[in-house]
This record gives sequence, structure tokens and C-alpha cells, in this order.
Amino acid sequence: MGKGTWLVLTDVCYLSRGAYGTVSAARHADWRVRLAVKYLTLRDPITDSERRNVLREAEILHKARFSYILPILGICNEPEFLGIVTEYMTNGSLNQLLQGKNDYPDIAWSLRFRILHEIALGVNYLHNMSPPLLHHDLKTQNILLDNEFHVKIADFGLSKWRMVSQSQSRISKSVPEGGTIIYMPPEDYEPSQKSRASVKYDIYSYAIITWEVLSRKLPFEEVVNPLQIMFSVSQGNRPDTSTESLPLDIPHRALMISLMESGWAQNPDERPSFLKCLIELEPVLRTYEEINFLEAVLQLKKTKLQNDSNLIHLCSKKEVALTLNIPLNEHPQEVHFSPTQESCGNPLHNQRLSISSASSGISKPMSTSLHDMFSAEQDQDSSPALPCSLINHSLDDNISLLQSVKSCGPKKSCFSSVDSDISSNPVSYTSKLVKENSDLLSETLHSGIAQQWIQSKREDIVNQMTEACLNQSLDALLARELIMKEDYELISTKPTRTSKVRQLLDTTDSQGEEFAKIIVQKLKDNKQMGLQPYPEISLAIRTTSLSTSHYKSL
Repeated sequence: MGKGTWLVLTDVCYLSRGAYGTVSAARHADWRVRLAVKYLTLRDPITDSERRNVLREAEILHKARFSYILPILGICNEPEFLGIVTEYMTNGSLNQLLQGKNDYPDIAWSLRFRILHEIALGVNYLHNMSPPLLHHDLKTQNILLDNEFHVKIADFGLSKWRMVSQSQSRISKSVPEGGTIIYMPPEDYEPSQKSRASVKYDIYSYAIITWEVLSRKLPFEEVVNPLQIMFSVSQGNRPDTSTESLPLDIPHRALMISLMESGWAQNPDERPSFLKCLIELEPVLRTYEEINFLEAVLQLKKTKLQNDSNLIHLCSKKEVALTLNIPLNEHPQEVHFSPTQESCGNPLHNQRLSISSASSGISKPMSTSLHDMFSAEQDQDSSPALPCSLINHSLDDNISLLQSVKSCGPKKSCFSSVDSDISSNPVSYTSKLVKENSDLLSETLHSGIAQQWIQSKREDIVNQMTEACLNQSLDALLARELIMKEDYELISTKPTRTSKVRQLLDTTDSQGEEFAKIIVQKLKDNKQMGLQPYPEISLAIRTTSLSTSHYKSL
């Protein structure tokens, strides 16, 4: 193993948590670009064989270089830590774009079709590698968008990573492992069948994504229990393709419905290849000129800029004295990046982090260090001791700033410098921060209605929330992948109902508005009348069984 040139990553900052790991952002001091590190903290030791498999998989993924694939730049290898380093995507995930109807009320059809075309191009490239590289976890959360809203497919081919992550979980799984239920084809519901890995899995997921892009709705959003979805899909039901979900004014509507229905066919052999999908989509793309795509992207950027301008105006008009509680970073945190070394520090316990190129040979873990930015005990046993205004954790399994929590651990700052007059002139500092990190401030100032309501009713909820309502809330959060396995376990193992509810509310404080909306809706569904009046929320989730009238049967 050669001796590499040591480079530096600074401003390491916690972003988000997902089902298979945690994502942090960092800035490369020499390259002057932001990177993302997705890491898996190992609660229990793994075997040398498991570690070799994960690192070997990362090396293979490192070779997948294509315009619409998120490149893997390096890997981290420590006894208590495994990580993957990628580019940082400024516009978040496709899921955020589609569901962010307040931020992006209009998405031009030209851009929607370009996104679908680029997803197909990316997965088709993976399938044409030798041997084929299967994604098997394709979903809108794993489709990231760069500065010009071009697609970058993430989390592909991480089967070994997922296996290690699941083996680390202490929660027994009652649903199939790997992937997400709504994107998973019915033939993969039963793990004991040991079905041969197939490219037909990804085309099913793509069909569901196509429906999401056209409708801007969530598939099966009214269903709480994943088992209900599995049963319905096994019976041949699919997302609704009537005019209620897919209006007649959608361009090329008949063609797109035909592509979806063939893609999610019950029989895998009847599903088309991605090559066939591309052949069908190319004439659709040719109906648009390059100027149409540029205008669509410009429209989204203008909308985003207008939201930022409104935010600054709001700060000035109301003279908001916003205290961000960001401590001065007297000793900027550094993370070392080595193109040739295979070792990196554990971000939970050490002081420095070295990241190696995935193309180099696999070596034994080396001990390095990184400051304790965030404590594992805080994540699992209590709410993090962080400024509440900065905490808004998302479970979207991606690296976006749009949805993530921009908070570092105690005594550390997410920024390399902070104005010295932050205390004396918070409005001025806030305006500057808007320009530098508008997404963060937008989340900070626009605290969710559901979160605020829960905070104001905290003790009443603790006293009145029933065990049934608590269990339904946890089931709904699991179904939507809004809760980490560790958090679920921490809540469910509390000895009493009140302690479980308190832990759930502690978790709600740190997990964001969508998480809080689930709790509010469950309280309403269970007729906890002593908590009235309830806030008006947009999310409508019912605890009823699946109504097949809303889904189309093949």
C-alpha cells in the first residue's frame, strides 16, 4: 500500500439518518467542494469475512462511473466504523422535490420527463455492467438531484452493506429485508423463497417512481401497516391510474401508463428491460427543446430564490431576534482524506477521520481519530443536547441539505467561522446566514405547526395518549421509514406507558414536522378529545384497512 498525500476535510456536520446508516457533510479544504460521508456504526463486532465483503462491494461500486450515477469517492474502514464518501448533492432528493409542494408548486413536464429518462439511463448503465450491478433499493429518496436538477442515483448495489446493518439491529423484522415495501416487487416479499437476483426488481421500482413523478403523490399513503400493502400488491393491486390521480392533461399520458403497467406486472418475465423503456421514452424527450429544460430548471431556481427573499424580508420586518446557539469554533474540526489509505476514524469516538480511495486495496483497519461530534448515547437514549432550533432530523436516506439536520455535536460548529457580533446583532447575522445556507434557515424559522402543537401539549399528551394510539403511531412511523430502528427499540422497551410516550415525544422534537404530523393524526384518529383543538395538517393518514377501490388491479 503506497504512501498517500494527506488532504483535509473540514466542517464535518451531521445531516440525516436512514435505515442503513447516518450521513454527514464535510468540506474538502483543497478541492473546495462539499462531500458526504454515509457511515454505519457497528454496535457489535463483525467478522473479517463480512468486512471484506463490504469493502469489496465498495470497490466494485467505485468503478461505476456514469453521468447519472452518484460517484463513490472513497471508503472508511475502522473496527467500529464503516463509511462511504460521495459527492454532495445541493438539491436534495427527488422525494423532496415531488413532495415539497409549498417550495415547488409547479414542476414543468419537460423536467419531469427528463428526470424519468435520466433515472432509466442510470439504472440501464448499472444493468449493463459486467457483471450486472443491481440496485434493489431504487426509490425517490435514493435519487438525488444536482445543482441543475440532473439525476444522480445513490445507494446502488449495497446488498452487503444492508446485510451488515440488519445484523446489527436488535429489532426482529416482521417484513422482508432490503428495499422499501412500496417499491418492492411481490415476488421478493418472502425472503425464504431465495429468489434469484434479477434486473426485473429494479424495473418494478421504476414503475412506482414513474407514478410518483406524474402524480406528485405518495403510493399507498393511506395505508399504515406494511403487511396491508404486501397483501394488496400480492393480489394484483397497484397505485391508481385513473384521472383522479393522473389527470387527462398529463402529456403522453397513455404511453406513460402503459410503461408503468408493464413495469409493475405481477409476472416478472412480463416486465420490460430498461433498454426498452429508454426506447419508449426517447420520442417523449424529443418533443421538448433544450430551452424547455433550461426554463424548467430556471423556474425552480427562481421559486427557491423567491422563498429565500421572503425569508429575509420576514426577518427584517419582524426584527426577529433569532438565537442560533452556534458556538464559536476555536479549533476548526479537520478530517483527513487519503487517496491511498484504507482507514478512517470513527466519528463517534475519535478526533480525526481519514478516508481512502475505494480503488485501493483492502487493508487492515488503522486507528485514527475524530472529535466526538455526536454521541451514540444521545441518539439512542435521549434527545441530543443541541439547540432545538437546529434540530430537524429527517429519515430520508440521502445526503440532501434540503431535508437534513444541520447540527453538529456539543462544542462544535457546523460552520468554519461565526460572526463575532452574533449576540449583539442577531438579525444581521441571520440575514448573512440566509445567503450562505438558506435551506438551513428556512427549516429553522418555519417550525412546523404539528411540532409546535406537540410541544405546547406535551404533558397533556403524556397523560392521555393510550397504549393503542402509541402502537399505531409507531407502526405508521415504521411504515413510512420515519423512525430509526434504534429509536423504535428505545421507545418500545420503556417499562411504562408514560415513559414510552415521553420518549416518543423526545424523539419527535428531533425528527421534524413529518414525524410530528403522524403523531397528531394518530391522536385525532383515536379520538383523544381532551387534546382539542387539533392543528390543521396536510398529511391525511387513516388507520383503516386497504381500500382496493383506490388501486388498480392488473
